[in-house]
Amino acid sequence: MKAFLLAGLSAVILGACASTPPPAATRIPEAILAESVTFRIIPMEEILASEPRFAPGGDAKAYVASYLDWLAAPGHLMERSAMFTGGPPPGLPDDADFEAILMALASEGHTAAMLMNEGDDIDSLVGLADKGDPTAKLAIEMTNISVGSLQQKVDALAWFRSQAPANKDAAFALGTTLLSQASGMDGMDGMMGAFGGAATPGEVREGAAMLVEVARAAPLDVMVQIGTLMSMHAGVDAAVDKHARKILELVVSSTKAEAVPQPDFSSLEDPDVYARYEAQMMSLNSAVESRIGLADMLRKGLGGATDVELAKTLYREALVAAQDYRAYEALAAMGVDVSEYDSLFMGPADGGDDWWDLEPEGDVPDTPEPAPAPNPAPN
Repeated sequence: MKAFLLAGLSAVILGACASTPPPAATRIPEAILAESVTFRIIPMEEILASEPRFAPGGDAKAYVASYLDWLAAPGHLMERSAMFTGGPPPGLPDDADFEAILMALASEGHTAAMLMNEGDDIDSLVGLADKGDPTAKLAIEMTNISVGSLQQKVDALAWFRSQAPANKDAAFALGTTLLSQASGMDGMDGMMGAFGGAATPGEVREGAAMLVEVARAAPLDVMVQIGTLMSMHAGVDAAVDKHARKILELVVSSTKAEAVPQPDFSSLEDPDVYARYEAQMMSLNSAVESRIGLADMLRKGLGGATDVELAKTLYREALVAAQDYRAYEALAAMGVDVSEYDSLFMGPADGGDDWWDLEPEGDVPDTPEPAPAPNPAPN
């Protein structure tokens, strides 16, 4: 599958809509954040309930077309795109040439197939956007809002704001973009800075409000990202902190921080084995990130009451399961004995084994200075 869908439309940075409904009445962030919201993790079974299935003896091309349509259904690409890893849809017969089917569908004007087959080509995206395809339009505006000129950023921001109220994929895209901003070298804050900058308090509120709406019902991987992004701005706005803490509490209660056994790396050449290992690592990452984020808030009393003991427990779980340095550092600062992990982060004690293997064995003679080059002979 083309990089366009894997990267440009991944659930990590954006979602997309396959149609553009009229924008709903805009709700101001303060009103959204003031509500008491119940968050729900959508189970995978619920997401897959409507997934097309290939019937034995069925038409492979029709199945691929229906699967791509399902994948890019309005408001659902955010939760479904992560399932499509680049290979053929599940259940497609081994003798069916997926790439050939994809190319045939693209040549016939199937939009999702065209995006996947030609999405690396910006001219193709522009052409599809000009024909009214909103997914291509969103990809272009996502590029503009990230690396475009100042005017392109302004226009893209307005476009996303017009779409977000009616479509949670657009809301997710805008919310993650606003909260993903980091300080730039120019010292300017906000998306409109010449070189980017840290999110302003207003952008934190707006971005968090977008993500709170998405988190009313979202799959676990999306919920992890939302909670983590919001917790990165903990302390900026009390209402944001309150929602972030509830989301992280939900994720923590839904995950287990369990170490992943060291694999036999030769076995990872098997696609099925590698897929299982990757899924285990993703689950571990979700558990660790949510625990670190929640522990930080509990420790500082953000979004609710201070709970130092629970924070210690969560840090310890992250440290044991993943040897996370942030957890090690936090526990040490809280006076917890984590000396058993010192060798992982601090190197060997004086006189101990050279764990990092930085010191060469034996005496190393000084390297002599090179002799000066001889003066050229006079002519």
